[in-house]
Amino acid sequence: YYTHRAAERFTAAQGLAPLLPGDLLVWGTSQKLHHIAIYLGAGKMVEAKQSGTRLMVSDVRLTGSYYGAVRVNTGPVTGHVFQTWGNGVWTKAQPSTKAARVYALAQPTTIRVECQKHAELVTSDGYTNDAWSYLPDYKAWVTNIYIKGPAWLDGVPSCTF
Repeated sequence: YYTHRAAERFTAAQGLAPLLPGDLLVWGTSQKLHHIAIYLGAGKMVEAKQSGTRLMVSDVRLTGSYYGAVRVNTGPVTGHVFQTWGNGVWTKAQPSTKAARVYALAQPTTIRVECQKHAELVTSDGYTNDAWSYLPDYKAWVTNIYIKGPAWLDGVPSCTF
């Protein structure tokens, strides 16, 4: 859902109306997504009910923990693309360790960075800096400590917000 290749995201409240065949449907929360299916159109999806089971066509379930959908862009990725390192790295609602958690990057992940700014000084894993990057695909911030590269990312503009 949080891929740097997202062309568009849809919330659960938007229902099926904006979806096209091939869009990915996701269930869970912003902190942990636990199920993905492929939208087929006409209210149908293809899914495996659990790991190791056969694929099946089902009616789309917009109840329970349905979180939303994403349309994946298979063309070239635009913007500033970087890799993170580390496991269980949390993105934050604001550039601060005290801000609300948005999503955990479970493992090294490809991310798209919109801009960066100097904010709260952070020390982690033997590194210290005050640079934070805004990740538009997550609508969240991450300390640059967990982004491979220099403390201040080359070529990435400063945030104006």
